[in-house]
Amino acid sequence: MKPLKSNQGRFILIIRAYLRASTVEQDASRARESLEEFSNEHNVSIATFYTENVSGTKEERPELERLIQDSKKGDILLIEKMDRLTRLPYRQWETLKSRITAKGISIVVADQQMTYQALQGKQEALSAIQQALTAFMLDLGAAMARDDYETRRKRQEQGIEKAKKDGKYKGRRVNNDLHEKIRSLLARGVSYSEIQSVLSCSRSTIARVSKSLSPSINHEKISRI
Repeated sequence: MKPLKSNQGRFILIIRAYLRASTVEQDASRARESLEEFSNEHNVSIATFYTENVSGTKEERPELERLIQDSKKGDILLIEKMDRLTRLPYRQWETLKSRITAKGISIVVADQQMTYQALQGKQEALSAIQQALTAFMLDLGAAMARDDYETRRKRQEQGIEKAKKDGKYKGRRVNNDLHEKIRSLLARGVSYSEIQSVLSCSRSTIARVSKSLSPSINHEKISRI
């Protein structure tokens, strides 16, 4: 299925913007204004925004999955930076990229000018060299995003280890507001899956909070839902 044409014969691109942040404390919609400015500068419109709070190292991302399922051949997946789409290891990135490619989706990265050609609706007309260069830039961006994640994690581990040796380590700061909301929902018998959907938090966080609740609540039953 090719992109639709207007009465003037110009292609009408369907652009789907993907916004992601790693934690609830971050704001995944921060990049929305940036991508809207980008679309205005390039005289295109964003049809839909897909927003979620989840790590780029996770393969299971409901909103990204929904974007891929919603897309048709010729649609655009617009992101601010490659690390918003992936911080996956190489093989997992290859799997994700293959799924995107199989749907005929073109990836446009706001900070990678080489990907902009897809906005002209001429992706199929690009030479083999141009397509190869674009693919290389995407792979390079994905590799850099993963390397940045690994570097930050290593430094964090080194910092924690040093703090422990110095007797200064206090552990991760607890998000009391989030925990209180989780406790309230668990006390009402809301399932883990529903809490994840409402609060955009991890199951492990919910499980930790559930331990502070009354034993009378059947947490094992809830967690399976």
